[in-house]
Amino acid sequence: MSHSRNVSDASDLSETISEPESVISFNENVYINMQNATVSTATYVGQARQTIEQLATNENRWITTPSSVHNVDASRVLDAMLRNARGTGGETSERYTACAICACLEIHDQVNLARTWFMYLLWPFTAGTHRPSDLISEQATPTIDDAYGSLVSASPERSSRFRTDVNRRDGYRCVVSGLWDGPHVPAGVNQGFVTLIGAHILKRAVGVFTMDRAHTAAATWNIIRHYSGMSEETIQNMERLVDDPSNGMMLESNIHNNFDKLKIYLEQTERENEYVVKEVGGRAWIHPRELLGKTITFRNHDAPTRNLPLPNPRFIALHAGISRILHMSGASEVFAQILDKYDGAAGGNVGNLKSNGDPVHQLSSMMSAMFIGDSLIT
Repeated sequence: MSHSRNVSDASDLSETISEPESVISFNENVYINMQNATVSTATYVGQARQTIEQLATNENRWITTPSSVHNVDASRVLDAMLRNARGTGGETSERYTACAICACLEIHDQVNLARTWFMYLLWPFTAGTHRPSDLISEQATPTIDDAYGSLVSASPERSSRFRTDVNRRDGYRCVVSGLWDGPHVPAGVNQGFVTLIGAHILKRAVGVFTMDRAHTAAATWNIIRHYSGMSEETIQNMERLVDDPSNGMMLESNIHNNFDKLKIYLEQTERENEYVVKEVGGRAWIHPRELLGKTITFRNHDAPTRNLPLPNPRFIALHAGISRILHMSGASEVFAQILDKYDGAAGGNVGNLKSNGDPVHQLSSMMSAMFIGDSLIT
């Protein structure tokens, strides 16, 4: 289906950026619905599913993007958020998601809610999968400003301590493949030299995008708090926790790359600290294939010498939820197109884009530039 687009379409994005409180924060109806003990979560979920089904047949359900990028089906975003809510943050998350959808009575409001989650939740996690060096490379991707770059890159001392602690806790082995970290391969083990990576579960780019920064950051973390079930204390301490062993695991480079890009994730079993290795669809991301479906259990191999914390289950669940939502909603494909097409729309001058360390403003700037580029071409 063809959807007309022009420069004025960017006004929807500008509105979302300029007044995030009005778009993001729960309105009074959402609060009332969540606190109404006489209505079960299952009832709200059923009503939300009906809303999504009706939206899916409406021709105005699209989140408009530049012509070189696929439009986003708002009904798919809402559906993916609702389907993954309980697995990410439990019943509270599911109730929050269903009530937010039910509070949107008009098509325009439903699309705005999907756009909000698309920009303020899904994009920061996607942007966080690109290192600062990626964002200024020749791969047609946008830059971010120096201040943000300095935040995303931890100090060498902090990075070294994070890797050392996580490596000791995980027994100097990749938790998925079982490969040993090069210097620690036991005598008699026939393995080539492999340098394992101390992988962050929630990326540094997300962790430093905290509530005491731009109002857009407060909006993002407001959504994360309700959707993940994280405590206010955890969120307020994310700048410290991002380099804590509770936010890390040892992975070999190929698995780390796909875990980092939200293609591989861990799904918790009914047992504490036990997870199954999963991948999103589209292609085979895990190699060798026998690792898919493998059950892994985290434990502190350095005990009792040091009491190093195990990976935070809420961090792992949020990573898994975002991975699934990006794939199910089609947002992952759209973000990839935006990152790939932006440089062309900007005339190859990627260095001119400044985002003030704010991923949401970064996305808005890229899409606005692409809308303008489309208008000049047409």
